[in-house]
Amino acid sequence: MFKTLRAKLLAFFLFATFIPMMIISYITYDSQKEDIEVQMSQTMISFANSLAVILEDLIQERLTDVAMLAQNPILRNSEQPYSVIEQEIDHFVQNYNLYLGAVFVNESGIVVADVDHTVVGTDLSTREWFQETIDGGIFFSDIYLSPVVHRPMLVLSSAVRDENGEIIGVVSPSFDLGYLWLRLDNFTKQQQLLGLDGYAFLVNGQGDIIAHPNQELILNYNYLERNNLTAEQFEQSMLKRELIHSESNDMLQTFVKVANMPGFEQDWYVGISIPRENLTTPLRDLAFKYLFMFGLIFLVTLYAVFKLSAYIVQPLQRLVNATSDFAFGKRVYPLAPDAYHEVDTLTKTFNMMTRKLVEREKSHQKSTLILETTDNGIIAFNRDSLQITTFNRTCEQLFQKNKSEVLGMTITQFREKSSIFHSFIKSTRLEELLSLNDRTKQFEFPCNINGIERIYFMSISTLPKLDNEQELEDILLIFNDVTDKRQMEQELIRTEKLKVVGQLAAGFAHEIRNPLTTIRGFLQLVHQSEEISHKRKKHFDIMLKEIDRVNGIISELLNMANPKAAMVKSVVDVAELIKEKEMLYTGEAEANKITFKTIVEPLPLIFSDGQKLDQAIINLIKNSFEAMPDGGVLTIRAREFAASDVIKIDIADTGCGMSEETLDKLGTPFYTTKEMGTGLGMMTTFRIIEEMGGSLSVKSELGKGTTFTITLPLERVDVS
Repeated sequence: MFKTLRAKLLAFFLFATFIPMMIISYITYDSQKEDIEVQMSQTMISFANSLAVILEDLIQERLTDVAMLAQNPILRNSEQPYSVIEQEIDHFVQNYNLYLGAVFVNESGIVVADVDHTVVGTDLSTREWFQETIDGGIFFSDIYLSPVVHRPMLVLSSAVRDENGEIIGVVSPSFDLGYLWLRLDNFTKQQQLLGLDGYAFLVNGQGDIIAHPNQELILNYNYLERNNLTAEQFEQSMLKRELIHSESNDMLQTFVKVANMPGFEQDWYVGISIPRENLTTPLRDLAFKYLFMFGLIFLVTLYAVFKLSAYIVQPLQRLVNATSDFAFGKRVYPLAPDAYHEVDTLTKTFNMMTRKLVEREKSHQKSTLILETTDNGIIAFNRDSLQITTFNRTCEQLFQKNKSEVLGMTITQFREKSSIFHSFIKSTRLEELLSLNDRTKQFEFPCNINGIERIYFMSISTLPKLDNEQELEDILLIFNDVTDKRQMEQELIRTEKLKVVGQLAAGFAHEIRNPLTTIRGFLQLVHQSEEISHKRKKHFDIMLKEIDRVNGIISELLNMANPKAAMVKSVVDVAELIKEKEMLYTGEAEANKITFKTIVEPLPLIFSDGQKLDQAIINLIKNSFEAMPDGGVLTIRAREFAASDVIKIDIADTGCGMSEETLDKLGTPFYTTKEMGTGLGMMTTFRIIEEMGGSLSVKSELGKGTTFTITLPLERVDVS
C-alpha cells in the first residue's frame, strides 16, 4: 500500500497533522461549547433581571398609588358622606387607566362605596387582604382566580386613617391585570427584535403561571408539576443560574425572583423561555466550522505533501514541469537525459512525444484558423450531452456571445441565454431533424433575427469518435446567410417577368383599344337618343364609364411596358365610387347568392387618381366573388382616420381564405391559384395603391375568409 515515497510521505504527514489537531480541536470545541452555553445563560438571566426590575418598578408605583389614595383628605374625613367618597375614588380610577374600579370598606369590613355600584353592602371582613390591611398596613395580593367574577384578579389595599390617626376604613382599587400582561408581551417583542426568539412569563411561589403570552395557561398550568420539579429544586436552579430544559415543548428557561418590598411579600419569579434550537444552532455552526477547517487543512497538507514529494523526486519533477509547460502551450526544449536509466528512457520518450505533438498542434491551429476566418457559421456539440464544443467567430457575431461564454454550455442552456440562438434553432426544427437517421442533411430555412427576416442555408452532419469511426459523437452545424443571394435571384426573376408582362401588355392593348372605341361610339349615340328614359340613361352612363375604365386598364397595361407613365389626379368622391360599385355588382352578387353590403361613413373629397382607385377596388371585388363560389357575404367599409390623416377601405369576404404560402406570394406576377388566372390582377392592384402613396394589407384565414385593407393618404379638396 505504501510502496512509493510519495505515499509514505503522505501517510506520515496526515497522521502527524491530524491526530494532534483532532485532540486540540476537541478541547477547543468543548471549551467554546461551554462558553456559548454560559453566554446564552447570562443573556437570558440579564433579560430576566431587566424584566424583574420593570415589574418591581410597576409594583412600587402601584403601592405608591394606593398609599396616596389612602392619604386623600376626603377619604380621611370621617364625616364625609359615602357618596362624596365614591365620587373621589371614581375620579382616581378615571385618572389612572390602570385600574378597573375601586371600593371603600369601613372598619367593620362592609363596602360603603363602590365605583361600579355592584358590591355596596357586601361584608368583606373575612377576606385575607382586609384582615392584613385593617391593622394599618398596605397589601399587594398574589394573582388568584376570583370566585365572584371567575377571572384572575389582583388586590391592592391600604388602611385609611383620620386626622387623629385612627383607622376608619380600607380603600382597595382593582388593578387591571391586562396592563401587567401587556408589559410582559412588550418586553418579549423587544427582545425578539434583538434576536432572542422566546418569551417572558411569571410564576408564583406555588409554581402556578400567573402571566403568560398564552393566557389560557394562567392559573391553569403548574410549571413545577409539569417539569417534575420540587420547590427546593426550582429554588436551587434559580440560585445557581442554571438553565432548565422543559421537555414538553423543548424550551430552555431561566428564572429571577422579583424582590419583596413593604406591602409586597409575594414570591414571584420572572421566567425567560427560548427554543432549545437557539443554543444548538450556534453549536452546530461551530461544528461545521471545525469540519470546514479540517477539510481545508487536509487539502493544504495534501498539496504540501505533493509539492514536497515532487521536490524530492527532482528528476521526475523536471519531466512534470516540462509536461505542464507543454500542456499550457509554452515552448519546451528537448530535455537532457542526465539522470538514471529509467528516467533517461522516459526523457527520450518525452522528447519524441513533444516533437510529434507540436507538429500535430500546428496542423490543428491551421484547421482552427480556417474555421474561425470562414464566413460560414460553425457549431459542433456532443450528440449525447448536447455540450457545445465548437463555436467560431461568425457565430459570435451573429448570436452576440463570446466563444469563452458558450463553450461548455449545452444547447438547451445556450437557448435560454440567447434569444437570437433560440429563434435560430427553433426555425431549423433541429430536434425533429436529429431524430432522423440520415448522417447529412442540407436545407434552407427563414429566420427572424432582431425583427429582420433572413434566409440561411444549413448543413447538418455527424462526426464519428476519433477512436471509433463506427460510433457517432458530435453533431456539426454549418450555415451561411443566403438572404442577399436569394433576394437578388428573386429580383432577377421579377424583372424578367415584368419585362414579359410589359411586352404582352403592349401587344394586347393595341388589339383591344380599337374595338372598344367603336363600341363606345355606338353607346354614345344611343345615350343621346331622346327615346331613352332617364333611368336607362343612367345605366348607359355607367356603361360608358366602364368602357372608359377598360381603356384606363389598357393604358395601365401600357404603363407596365412604360412604368414611368404619370398618374392623372382629380377630385375623387370615395363614397360615391363605392356606391357605384354596389349598383354595378348587386345583380351579379344576387345571381351568385352573395350578400353585398356597404358601410360608408362620411368621407371628405380627396385629390387622387380616381380611375386607378376604381380599378383596384373592382379587382378586389372580383377576387372576393371568385373566393365565394357557394355564396357568402361581401362587405365594403370606408372610414376616415383623422388622427392619422388617412382613409381606409376594407373589402372583406367570407370565402375560402388563403394559406400562408399564398399570402407570401400574393402580388407576384403570374402567380395564381385560379385555373384561368394570369396572376396580373393582384400585381396591378398592389402597384396602383403604391403609386397612389398608400398601402394594401391582407388578413386571411383558411375556411373563414379574407380582408383587404386599402390605406390612402388624405389629400383634401377645398370644396369652398
